[in-house]
Amino acid sequence: MSEKIKGLVFFIIEVAVISVILYFVKGKLEASHHRDVSVYLPMLIDIAFLALFATFGGRMAKAFGIAPMAGKIIMGIIAGPALLGVLHPDSPGVELARLTGVLFILFEAGLHFDMELLKKNIGIATAVAFGGVLIPLISFAALGHYVIHLEWIEAIFLGGIFTATSVGLSVEALKRAGKLETNLGNQIVGAAVIDDILGVIILTILSKLSSTGAGAEHVAEGGMNPFVALAIGVIVFLVATYVLWTMGVADKIAQYLNKQYSKSATGIFTRFFFGMLVLGSSLAAILGLEPVLGAFGIGVVLSKVDNEIKHEAWEKIEGYMHIFVGGFLVSIGTMLPRAALIDTKVWLWAILFTVIGFVGKYLVKYLFKDKKEGKLVGLAMSIRGEVGLVFVAVALANHALNETMASAALLAVILVTVLGAILFEKEVMKQVAAEKVQT
Repeated sequence: MSEKIKGLVFFIIEVAVISVILYFVKGKLEASHHRDVSVYLPMLIDIAFLALFATFGGRMAKAFGIAPMAGKIIMGIIAGPALLGVLHPDSPGVELARLTGVLFILFEAGLHFDMELLKKNIGIATAVAFGGVLIPLISFAALGHYVIHLEWIEAIFLGGIFTATSVGLSVEALKRAGKLETNLGNQIVGAAVIDDILGVIILTILSKLSSTGAGAEHVAEGGMNPFVALAIGVIVFLVATYVLWTMGVADKIAQYLNKQYSKSATGIFTRFFFGMLVLGSSLAAILGLEPVLGAFGIGVVLSKVDNEIKHEAWEKIEGYMHIFVGGFLVSIGTMLPRAALIDTKVWLWAILFTVIGFVGKYLVKYLFKDKKEGKLVGLAMSIRGEVGLVFVAVALANHALNETMASAALLAVILVTVLGAILFEKEVMKQVAAEKVQT
């Protein structure tokens, strides 16, 4: 028996054993009459098993020579409702892991983000972001209205699903390749963040429009127009991030903590960083923005903290961060329903959406003179993920898409994410290897 076949057999046995254990233990916990046992332990066991499935996904990816991110998403499809059904996307533990994972990812991206470098790249980053939003938005909206015969709001919802790039997944791939803190990495992260802000604005506007007269009623009662409130929220977020970063507020707080506490409590910076992550995410949510943008913003603010302190704090946080990051990747796969796997119509639409969705983002490569850089940026921007999934969830909640279109869009988001992750990571590694040969 070859090593690959042997490894596959062991992989199947491991997944089967872990799935049976999870199914049995969680069922028993939920049947308990004690609140701590029936509510909180199932959440913790979901998080623990998400991390285990992420490990299996990484091993599977290595065996088949695909990107680890893609392997973990595929593992989520296997463990989720589509196949085994031992993990459910709406379980509190899975939702908590998904949110926490993406917050950690965006927080790390902010910590390593170079604002001075962004100033130099702001033109190209903005051009890439706007191109990456407008091309898929217009193409999918036209497809939805003129070919699928959806109403304009529904068609634009369909387009909105494919507008935003997954900053989290792009950051993970850049980090693995050692490109996160480079000029190219800064361009990609900058474009993806602007991209996400635009995506969140589009999502908010569409959800307001699809809520029958909610915005108008709110204004009639004397409340602020929701679109004005959103615009104010975005401006406050951007200005506050830049001002706090410019003033070096985080470094001043860190110096105070270093003077007052570091001799007696070496973990004070870890707690400070974690507290700021949660606070920044919460403040963004209060402003009507996505919490992930708050996580990124507070990461940028904290990037000015003394490097030694930053390194020490992040080294400790990284120890448990991977549990949630792996869980986030697996949780994306769990969002695919079983019906989507057996419906031919869903698959046909999903394949078409995947092709259009991939090409729509990849076209931004032509904004670059350097073909290698342009190819990497195009592939990075093609990776969807959390924001696209949020769009699908909001579309379903507002009955903006029927079940077939929603399932096809969800499947396409997963397919284009896996495809983009595989192609991006392979291209990055190829270019890194070529650079090593040259040096």
